[in-house]
Amino acid sequence: MNLFWLVLSYLIVESIINGVFHIVSRKLKSDEKRGRSILKGVLERLFLVVGLVLGYPQVIIAFGALKIGTRFQRSSNVSNDYFLIGNFISLLTAILYSQLAIFLMN
Repeated sequence: MNLFWLVLSYLIVESIINGVFHIVSRKLKSDEKRGRSILKGVLERLFLVVGLVLGYPQVIIAFGALKIGTRFQRSSNVSNDYFLIGNFISLLTAILYSQLAIFLMN
C-alpha cells in the first residue's frame, strides 16, 4: 500500500514541478536581467536552507558545482540563469520528494 502512495505522490510532484518549471522558464524569457537575478538568488538560498535544515550537507557541494558550471562558456542557447534555475528547481524537488518518500515509507 505504501508503494502505491509513493508512486502516486511522485507522479503528482512531477506534474507540479513541470508546471512550475514551465511558468518559470516562460517568465525568464520575458523578464529583464534584474528579475532573473532576484529569482536566482531566492532559489539558491531556498535550496541551501531546505537542504541544510533537512540534513543534507551535500547541497553545499551541489551548489558549488552548479556555480562553477556557469563559469564555462557554452556555445548553446541555454543561458546560465536558465541552467542554474532549472537545476536548483530539480535538486530542491528531489530533496523535498525524498522527505515525502521517507514519510510515506514509515
